[in-house]
Amino acid sequence: METGTKLIEELIAAVLDDFREKGFSSVMPFSIGSVEIRMSQFADANGIELASEELYMSAKQLQHSMRASKNVKGLVVEASELISFPESRFSMDLYYDGKCFIYTDGKSKFIIHPNYKMKISRELVAKVNFITATRVNDPAEFTLPKYRKI
Repeated sequence: METGTKLIEELIAAVLDDFREKGFSSVMPFSIGSVEIRMSQFADANGIELASEELYMSAKQLQHSMRASKNVKGLVVEASELISFPESRFSMDLYYDGKCFIYTDGKSKFIIHPNYKMKISRELVAKVNFITATRVNDPAEFTLPKYRKI
């Protein structure tokens, strides 16, 4: 594993630790690596604007994926899955649902918005951004017509 990936995994783990210990995290949104070529080629071919060449995560979105209402329904993904996502996404299936990109391994899905507006250093910017992660209830979900496999 390369050093950059290790540092990103440690940063995600630190944000998740903040939630457990303090209930919040003040870590600024951060890049987890380049937008994958599958995504950028699909976006180019289909007129989808990608707001950045990097894929971002934020404490707010990580917290959203771990929220209590998801936990009650058994939909929260494991912390280890969130931590490994920057690397594991490359071996996952990738879909587009008309609004967002979805990475899935059949057990969990990770939602990526191609043009998400968020604040970084008090400035409103658009980025390709991780929105949330959730358990997949029915693997047949991805056979629905709204999903286009990339």
